[in-house]
Amino acid sequence: MEDQEQTIDIRRYLQVIYKKRYLFILLAAGIITAITVASYFMPKMYEASTTVSIQKNYLNILMRDIAVAPSMEDQLKALSIVMTNRSNLLRVLTALGIPMDAKTEIETEKLFRYFRTSTVIKFVSNRRDMDLFTVSYKDRDAKFARDYVNALVKQYVLGSLSTKREESLGANRFIFEQMELYKQKINEIEVKLEQKKKQPGVQAVTRLAALEKKYHDLLTQYTERHPEVMRLKAEIEYEREQAPEQKSSAPEDGGVERSAEKAQGTASGNRKSIADLERDRDAYKKVYESLAASLGKSEVSAQIEVSTQADTFNILEPAVLPLTPVSRPRWIFILMGIVAGIVGAAGAVIVLDMLDRTIKSIDALRKLGLPVIGVIPRIASVEAIVAAKRKDMLAYGFAGLYLVGVGAIVIVEYLR
Repeated sequence: MEDQEQTIDIRRYLQVIYKKRYLFILLAAGIITAITVASYFMPKMYEASTTVSIQKNYLNILMRDIAVAPSMEDQLKALSIVMTNRSNLLRVLTALGIPMDAKTEIETEKLFRYFRTSTVIKFVSNRRDMDLFTVSYKDRDAKFARDYVNALVKQYVLGSLSTKREESLGANRFIFEQMELYKQKINEIEVKLEQKKKQPGVQAVTRLAALEKKYHDLLTQYTERHPEVMRLKAEIEYEREQAPEQKSSAPEDGGVERSAEKAQGTASGNRKSIADLERDRDAYKKVYESLAASLGKSEVSAQIEVSTQADTFNILEPAVLPLTPVSRPRWIFILMGIVAGIVGAAGAVIVLDMLDRTIKSIDALRKLGLPVIGVIPRIASVEAIVAAKRKDMLAYGFAGLYLVGVGAIVIVEYLR
């Protein structure tokens, strides 16, 4: 039953279109003509594209096995943000001759958004040792599209290199400043040590304490009659004579040990200060030597990083001047216009018929509950029938010639 009602509706719609066939032909021809003419005013879009490879270093390959690697979507998003950031686009557009200073802030922001959304970056390959991605841009001017893509990629590569150089130089500068600081501390301690050692009695007390300590150490291995012990004992006596204020009891009765303790007690303040200074000096020297080694490694690493960075970014296929537009061919628009004209005209005729509230059939009258007494048929004269047929032939002939002409235009555009 539903299929029958749908068939009746379709038949009724076709009857409406046939009844208003002249209006249908005019509307269809108007829509097709408008779309065909508009297709000739549509600008041709040219697309320039370049392919870039990023050679991964060995450290990144190892880290991928250890750390969680970001997804391709995250990498693509990060690459798009970095490449089309405001500073990069400003340099590129300025280099291409677009006067950015003459534009207002709102115009500049709109321009940045347009280029950011129009620049398409896609990953072609995401291998373990190398990433391949393409940068493309569409514009009415084929030369501008080519120059923009090449300038954008070049600016991105140069920006990556300059950033790497700045990071390396900043690290080297920090290490060099720390080396100068520790060198100054070492020099200050050296001056203090020289001043301490030049004080009266400090050298003699320090030397006597060292001899007595050595004498004590030898007694743990040899007897007092050992030649070395006796020589050292005589040297200690000589030093005591040179510094009588440090003289104590005889070494035979254990005086050497007590003398060492007394000498150490007398010079403890000076020796402790000297030992602290020497310890600090040695610690600072170790730090200074470590910084010097780090500076050498940093300079070498910076040179290697900068030199290998140029090899990391490799423009495999620079953008060339596009000769063929990538916008949809005109013949496709014309075919779409033919379909749109037929469908649009049919829809307009049906809508106009639905808006017409006049009674067009006996069934519509009966639905209103009014009795039908009789039907007066429409009687047309022979002249009217002949005129109507002639009018139909002209309308159908016009429609046929029009479609043939539009079809010829489609064929010509297709063969171009």
